[in-house]
Amino acid sequence: MFVFILALLIIWPIAELFVMVQVTDMIGFFWMLFLLFASAVSGILILRHRGRAHWRRFRGALDERRPPAKEAFDGVMITSGALLLIIPGFITSALGLFLLFPPTRWLVRLAAMTLFASKFKVAATTATWSNAGYNRYRAGRRPDYDVEGEAVDVTERPDGEPLPQLRSGTESSEDQVDRNT
Repeated sequence: MFVFILALLIIWPIAELFVMVQVTDMIGFFWMLFLLFASAVSGILILRHRGRAHWRRFRGALDERRPPAKEAFDGVMITSGALLLIIPGFITSALGLFLLFPPTRWLVRLAAMTLFASKFKVAATTATWSNAGYNRYRAGRRPDYDVEGEAVDVTERPDGEPLPQLRSGTESSEDQVDRNT
């Protein structure tokens, strides 16, 4: 694995430079720079806009109490695609565009689930509240019960010194203790 990553770190920049030189020969240096700049700006804008939209979809799935697996995977793919657009290079931009389109995201999701399905464990759980109980809780109506207890008036510190008396006003007890010490 280490050799693969090391080879990737060496070969990838060389491939990016090769593609940049080929594009420069075809369209010119300044147009190549313009395309790289436009790719980075579009990646930033996509990351801003689509990131918020997918975060809302993710939160919506959680609010509907359904597993947000599709939304989470799409969010990761869109974020990865936008970040690949920001990185300068035509190969990374092509990979970023591949991850941004919904049909190709579906293919990537299908391939990932096929390859890694054995790694995931699905567990079914039951809710402890019924919908009525949860809705009552969300509406602010708490159950009617009385808690037995006792209040103790603390008049001294754990080290045995008496607590200073609070004076009337807006300052808190910590301010008075700090000022008295």
